[in-house]
Amino acid sequence: MKETISSKQAKIVVEKKGSKEVILLVHAGILDKRMWGNEVNLLSKDYCVIAVDLPGFGESEILGNRINYVEIIETVLEHYELTEVTIIAASFGGKIAIDFCLIHPEKVKKMILISPAVSGWEDSKELIDYEEQESLTTDVKDLVTMNYEFWITRGRDATNVNAEVEKLIVEMLQHNFSLEDNQAEEINIIDNSLKKLGNIEQSLLIINGEKDVSDFLAIGSCIHNKVRLSQREV
Repeated sequence: MKETISSKQAKIVVEKKGSKEVILLVHAGILDKRMWGNEVNLLSKDYCVIAVDLPGFGESEILGNRINYVEIIETVLEHYELTEVTIIAASFGGKIAIDFCLIHPEKVKKMILISPAVSGWEDSKELIDYEEQESLTTDVKDLVTMNYEFWITRGRDATNVNAEVEKLIVEMLQHNFSLEDNQAEEINIIDNSLKKLGNIEQSLLIINGEKDVSDFLAIGSCIHNKVRLSQREV
């Protein structure tokens, strides 16, 4: 079931499926809630799954020129009258999940973070150079190609990527780069979550892909070392 949740900051589109214990899915920063299609269908057999389009991505809209993503997650929980959730989040979504957990620890049962980002991390030269190149690129087609090659194939044989997955990723990239509100200023309540990782007391599973950007492999290792109840799989 698709539903739109309205707040002062945004119109938030979510997909909700299943019943019982709630799992909240937060997508990566280059995609939208459609990346979780298989997971929604699988997990909803045993859980209530809520997949969120973060404002500025997918079908959600930012109302204004500033956005606080931690408050967006809180808005979703309040809408469904949820006191506690398990969060599964990827990349930029992982950064939001970490911040939410640090600010509202009582509302997070446990987390699974897939190649998460974290505020306070000092980017590698590889990532800095890529982001600089991306900032100088204005053509949507070129941006889609850059992002697909940097984040997805990473020098591997493109035939190793499922054709349907590739099509969906390209569609999500094209859509998000065509949006006008994805340049809104992000409000960070916590400037440096890296220094506060030791405060996380929830059970945490970190998943990294071995071919991922070096920053995300290093972040995964760092989180594992700092969070007491954590496991890491590469």
